[in-house]
Amino acid sequence: MMMKNCMDINECSLSDNLCRNGRCVNVIGTYQCSCDSGFQATPDRQGCVDIDECTITNGGCDTHCSNSEGSYECSCSEGYALMPDKRSCAGQWMILLCTATPNIDECEDNPEICDGGQCTNIPGEYRCLCFDGFMASLDMKTCIDVNECDLNPNICLHGECENTKGSFICHCQLGYFVKKGTTGCTDIDECEIGAHNCDMHASCINVPGSFKCKCRSGWLGDGLKCNDLDECATEEHKCNLNANCVNTPGSYRCACRDGFNGDGFSCSDVDECADNVNLCENGQCLNAPGGYRCECEMGFNPTEDSKACQGECPGPEPLLGLSGLCWHLLLHEPAPSACWCQAPEVPPLPLVVVGAQPSESLG
Repeated sequence: MMMKNCMDINECSLSDNLCRNGRCVNVIGTYQCSCDSGFQATPDRQGCVDIDECTITNGGCDTHCSNSEGSYECSCSEGYALMPDKRSCAGQWMILLCTATPNIDECEDNPEICDGGQCTNIPGEYRCLCFDGFMASLDMKTCIDVNECDLNPNICLHGECENTKGSFICHCQLGYFVKKGTTGCTDIDECEIGAHNCDMHASCINVPGSFKCKCRSGWLGDGLKCNDLDECATEEHKCNLNANCVNTPGSYRCACRDGFNGDGFSCSDVDECADNVNLCENGQCLNAPGGYRCECEMGFNPTEDSKACQGECPGPEPLLGLSGLCWHLLLHEPAPSACWCQAPEVPPLPLVVVGAQPSESLG
């Protein structure tokens, strides 16, 4: 699901200076140091620092202890000499008494006698001062590796613990890594580092050991693929009843229809009659929601859309090309109404019927 194309970097092979005074051990996502004798690992196990043996029971020295990198030395006060064990001090007069029974320095004879610790010789025997990750035996003559994995089953939560000499290594589960400065397994925030495959219109949500994708508002899908939600088609919009809904990627917009003003969420009627008093010539303008209509005066009829008034004697060419005045004559039933026009050259009579030749007159 994630990180499937990523390979661990072996930091140990990239640099020979990572674990000075120790050995570099590669682990998934990082590295750890296995330190030489006289050194111990730093808290993040990515470096080795000198052990100040003088702070541990004075390094076993009778009198003076001087620390050095990876080791230490004992010295005696004036009038005393350092014994062959390199730690004990004796007066000059005692040296002659001890020559017959010289002390055996087990530490010098066997440098590895305290593997995992510092050997301290004392007259007739020796003691082991054990490093971190080791514990002394009951007789204090050996250092025993501490199995941190058995000691704390949760030391590698979300991973498997592997005990090593003086330390341990966590092999983390998918979605976790060993963070620098820590020893356990830390969750990988795939959202923060961009190691996810969420759709560009989705939000990435980090969860322990993994991540989730959720489509943002205005989009539908499983988060890996998000499609635009058409709010206009699903009625999931807040446009006014007198507005048109226009779908846009991830959202929508509202536009008031003709005859209304507003932002689309709130639309108010436009009073066209008040805005233009000449809208209905030869008639009266009546405002209506989203428009208007004309109520025409006698002798005029409304147009098909009721937006204007026209004469009741329509014709392609009034008076067959002649100008004149028209009247509407409402005759008594059952005769229909008719249009009569007066020719201008023979006022006020005769009258001619619209559509008749000018010579056809009525008296």
